[in-house]
Amino acid sequence: MRTARDAAAAFLEALIATPGQHAQNRLLNTADRDLAAILFHLQEEERESVYRVMGPAKSARLRSELIRMGHVRLDDETVARISAHLVEHLGSDKPLGSASRYFRPRKPR
Repeated sequence: MRTARDAAAAFLEALIATPGQHAQNRLLNTADRDLAAILFHLQEEERESVYRVMGPAKSARLRSELIRMGHVRLDDETVARISAHLVEHLGSDKPLGSASRYFRPRKPR
């Protein structure tokens, strides 16, 4: 089974391989929650490479959503499913819609 980090890295590789304007269009048509679920598992330098593809408004929303992701419980399988959906979304001719359904809060420690 792939880890969440592996799934996030696969998304990043697909993004880098996608032509610039197409990548920007796809990211702007992607739910903030889906992107945040993936970005949460990337290093800040890697996140910056994603932010550069989209505009400053979407980047700011994602930074806020990343704070919320710290309170959400996502297993590796869910992150891998979202990543696979986003990789397909990047390669498609039309937007595919949201991959996420409901994210459960973390259990109190």
